Amino acid sequence: MNTRSNRIQIVSENLSDIKVMALSWKEKNEVVGFIPTMGNLHEGHLSLIRKIRDYGATKTIVSIYVNPKQFGPGEDYAEYPRTPDEDIKLLEKLNVDCVFCPSDQEIYPPNAESQVMIDNLSLMHELCGKYRPGHFDGVLLVVNRLLNIIQPNIAIFGQKDYQQYVLIKNMVQQLFLSTEILMAPIIRENDGLAMSSRNSYLNSNQRSKALHLYKSLISTSRKIRENKIDYKSILRTEIERLNKIGLSVDYLELRTSNDLSNVKKYKKMNGKYVLLGAIKLGKTRLIDNIIL
Repeated sequence: MNTRSNRIQIVSENLSDIKVMALSWKEKNEVVGFIPTMGNLHEGHLSLIRKIRDYGATKTIVSIYVNPKQFGPGEDYAEYPRTPDEDIKLLEKLNVDCVFCPSDQEIYPPNAESQVMIDNLSLMHELCGKYRPGHFDGVLLVVNRLLNIIQPNIAIFGQKDYQQYVLIKNMVQQLFLSTEILMAPIIRENDGLAMSSRNSYLNSNQRSKALHLYKSLISTSRKIRENKIDYKSILRTEIERLNKIGLSVDYLELRTSNDLSNVKKYKKMNGKYVLLGAIKLGKTRLIDNIIL
């Protein structure tokens, strides 16, 4: 069903409608920008819309779809916050042209592909992939599906999900998709916590402890830049410290920024590296990173 809320076109059933709309824009030399989301929008999401316009998008499509394929057993698929009415009101204020709200049946019809095969599969099972088996299989599957449906000129993803960004960029290159993949900076709360829909799960004590992740990234990156001792020793010491203050650390790792390969020896070069961390507070898992 297609509806219009003020000036936003809402496509919620017929995939051919979104295809025709995007194609008609491109035929008129519009630059179609795509922002995939799972809804429950916050300022981090809204910043992606502003940023993609900075990159030249003249028409914007935002998808709202909680993808079941990227949630593992025991994860928060059922509990993940869904706020479509509030989301559409926010998108109206930013003059988004179209909201795409597909169903599971539309995204995953019978006999649809069940996996996207790409090189560098090992990265899918490292970092977050190690602790969320199958997660990136589901991410690549849905993003590939959405990009093929809409065929935008450009699509944008947030830096907070850095591993996701690298994998999607690799997938697009390997599958010869025509969409340019862009990344936007992390948007943070006033105290530095990276904005995330899952922040709402935190109680006040956990919320306070969560700040230690970003603070740790800052202090650890400074120590690595100073290069006074081996960076791996710095990371081991910091992981021990974070665990002692009540954060359950999944990982704290230094990787190359272009492909997330392992760093053999740190050499001070701005933008060449990314420091990534993931923690758990109760049942809530948070990730963050900074580029060195």
